[in-house]
Amino acid sequence: MGNPYYQGNGPTDTPFVRDGQVHAMTQDWNTMAAVTMGSDYIKSLHDRYLPQEPREDEDAYKGRIYRSVLSPFCLRLIENAAGLVLRRPIQIDGDKYWKDFSKDVDGLGSSINEYARRALVSSLTYGHSAVLIDYPTDPGIRTLRDELQLGRRPYFINIDAPQIWGWRQESTIPSSKLTQVRLHEWVCVPEGDFGETREEQIRVIYPGRYETWNTEGIISSGTYTLDRIPLIPIYSNRMGMLTSKPPLVDIASLNITHYQRQADLINALHIAAMPILVLEGWDDQPEGTSVGVNYGLSTIPGNKVYYVGTDSSSFTAQQEEINQLEHQMSSLGVTKLLGQKFVAESADAKRIDQAQANSILSIISMELESALQQAFDIAATYTNRPSPKIILDRDFDFYRLLGQDISVINDLNERGAITDKTFLEILKSGEILPDTIDLNKELRETKVLKQTRKNELLDAKQQPGSVVSAAASKPSQKGGSDRPNPDATAAQTPRQAQNRKRPTPN
Repeated sequence: MGNPYYQGNGPTDTPFVRDGQVHAMTQDWNTMAAVTMGSDYIKSLHDRYLPQEPREDEDAYKGRIYRSVLSPFCLRLIENAAGLVLRRPIQIDGDKYWKDFSKDVDGLGSSINEYARRALVSSLTYGHSAVLIDYPTDPGIRTLRDELQLGRRPYFINIDAPQIWGWRQESTIPSSKLTQVRLHEWVCVPEGDFGETREEQIRVIYPGRYETWNTEGIISSGTYTLDRIPLIPIYSNRMGMLTSKPPLVDIASLNITHYQRQADLINALHIAAMPILVLEGWDDQPEGTSVGVNYGLSTIPGNKVYYVGTDSSSFTAQQEEINQLEHQMSSLGVTKLLGQKFVAESADAKRIDQAQANSILSIISMELESALQQAFDIAATYTNRPSPKIILDRDFDFYRLLGQDISVINDLNERGAITDKTFLEILKSGEILPDTIDLNKELRETKVLKQTRKNELLDAKQQPGSVVSAAASKPSQKGGSDRPNPDATAAQTPRQAQNRKRPTPN
């Protein structure tokens, strides 16, 4: 991927060169790639991560490589962190065009949630990734109907950090505008009727124009309508413009050590786990001798037959070291992966750990939200439409409301302390209502339902002979009036006075 000790290459007319800052990041990228691209990938780099031991013959070395297995601790941490950040669907607050666009943002059928997760996993792996917003060239479109029929629309392209080989800025100010970006890619070029060749290309993008190079020179060029480069970085641990450090690179180093120790243990068990049969006093093993649970050996007096096995304490020591590495990896990471403790701790300590973890996830979530908002803004500029609002939920903990919680919230709603909309939003965030429910639609429908019930009650009161009318007329049938009876009141007064004078028993 590059040389971390790169000192510069001087002037060059080819874009197939990496900038110095890219070379400086390659060592960490190599480490992250080794633990996230699977066992086959790290086995292919056996010279670096599982070197041949002195006096180890070639066949034994190949067997040791073949039996080695990478445990994907680091990849699991990255996927869990991305899952926590995107635990709830991304909200798109805009017109119907953007609702439809969010169902397929890359032209390959990926929704905004699928695409964002893929981009975030890449960002957590390498420290940053990027979104390239592309727009098909105009094939003579004149009306909106032509555009819809041809399916001409913006689409997002995910760019991994190692694909960005270089860039230029207007000035030395860190936030200054990009004036050039070089993106490396491999493409398959058709050859003949059925064949193809894999070709290395560099896409050089300037504000308003682009060039595509292969190793022989420029193969295509064109223009676009923006005055800026449509590349939006997504950072998980920003260091500068298009520079970062993988947030989990320390865990990746532990993961590589775990792979090496586990490979040693597997190889040792393969060689020494089975005991060796020793025939003491025999000059040579007799021809046709069979050994197994269904066979026995007859010996001459004085000869011995026994098994020699390896001391298991060495295996135990190796396993304990592997367990320690797993514990270290489990106690590091982002949010829950950082805050999981295996000892008792106070409630205050838990709150501090949770606040620290949430702050880390909040920063990553805000970076992703900002990047997606900028990407949609560029797509809106391409299509000349108002840009939608992109909202990511910051609730990273799974907490389902309990029955008593719902009762308290319902009581507040009935007393008018909170609105119906707030009540439904709390139920939705508390995992009672599904994320797919439309709260505005529910509020409209419940409002109509309440009004309908109210009208039915009013109609029932006005109809003669109804239950409501009969209940309302009962006082007039008994006394002919709702006024109190003075005689009854006078008779009750002396009785009440006697009760007040009656002594209370001790």
